[in-house]
Amino acid sequence: MKKSRFQSIGRRRRFFCEVLVLAAALAGCAGRAPVLVPPSCGVEAVEGFASASVRGAEAAVKGKFAFLFRRQGFGRVEAVDPVGRTAFLIFFRGDRAWFAVPGKKVYAEDEAKVMMERFLGIGLLPDEVIRLLSGIWAEAGPESGWSVEQDEQGRVARGDRDGFAFAVREFFPGAAVPREIDLSGPGTAGRVKVLKLGFNPSPRDEAFDMAFLRAYTQKTWDGIMELLDR
Repeated sequence: MKKSRFQSIGRRRRFFCEVLVLAAALAGCAGRAPVLVPPSCGVEAVEGFASASVRGAEAAVKGKFAFLFRRQGFGRVEAVDPVGRTAFLIFFRGDRAWFAVPGKKVYAEDEAKVMMERFLGIGLLPDEVIRLLSGIWAEAGPESGWSVEQDEQGRVARGDRDGFAFAVREFFPGAAVPREIDLSGPGTAGRVKVLKLGFNPSPRDEAFDMAFLRAYTQKTWDGIMELLDR
C-alpha cells in the first residue's frame, strides 16, 4: 500500500527529533550565561552548540547540534545519536549544500537556502547565519533582502525577509549576541537556543572536507527520506 504524504512527513519528523541529540557534556553545565562580545576586528566565523525546537513544512527538529560557519559561504552542521555516532551532516559551500547520512552511506545535494530551510524552517546562507548568531547585521545591506529592527538598546532584535522572520527573545550578557531566537514563516514556527558560542576559531579546512562522499551514493532528497522511512 502506498504511504500517504502525512505518514511520510510524520516519520521524517520523528527521524529529525530522534537523531538531533548530542552528549550531555557537549551542552555544557547549566548556570549563568557567559559574557559574549564579538571581536572588534570583525566576525569571520562562529562555532558552537545549539538546541532547536522547530516545526517546518517538511520536518520537525527537536534536539541539539554542533555547528561551524565561516565567511565566504562555508558551513557544517553535525548531529549525533544518543550513543555518539554521527546521525547526519550538512555541509555548505557558497550557494550549495550536501546532506549526508553516514549510516546509510548516502547524500543529497541542493541549494543552500533550501537545505537550511529543511533543517531549521528558514532559508539562510552561511554568511547570514554568522550575522544572526553574532548580532552584527551592519554589512548586510538592502540587497540582502533582510529588513532588521533594533531595540531601545540598539541591538538587532527582529528581522524579516520573504515572509520569514526572526525575533531575539534573549541576549547573552555583554553585547548584542543573541542567545535565544524565535523563527517563524509560512508553515514554520520554532526556537533556537545557543548553548555555546565562539568567534573566529582557528581555520580547520578538514572540517569542510567532503572527500568521503566519493564512497557514498547520491540520492534525491525524496530518495533519502524514503530510505529513512523504512
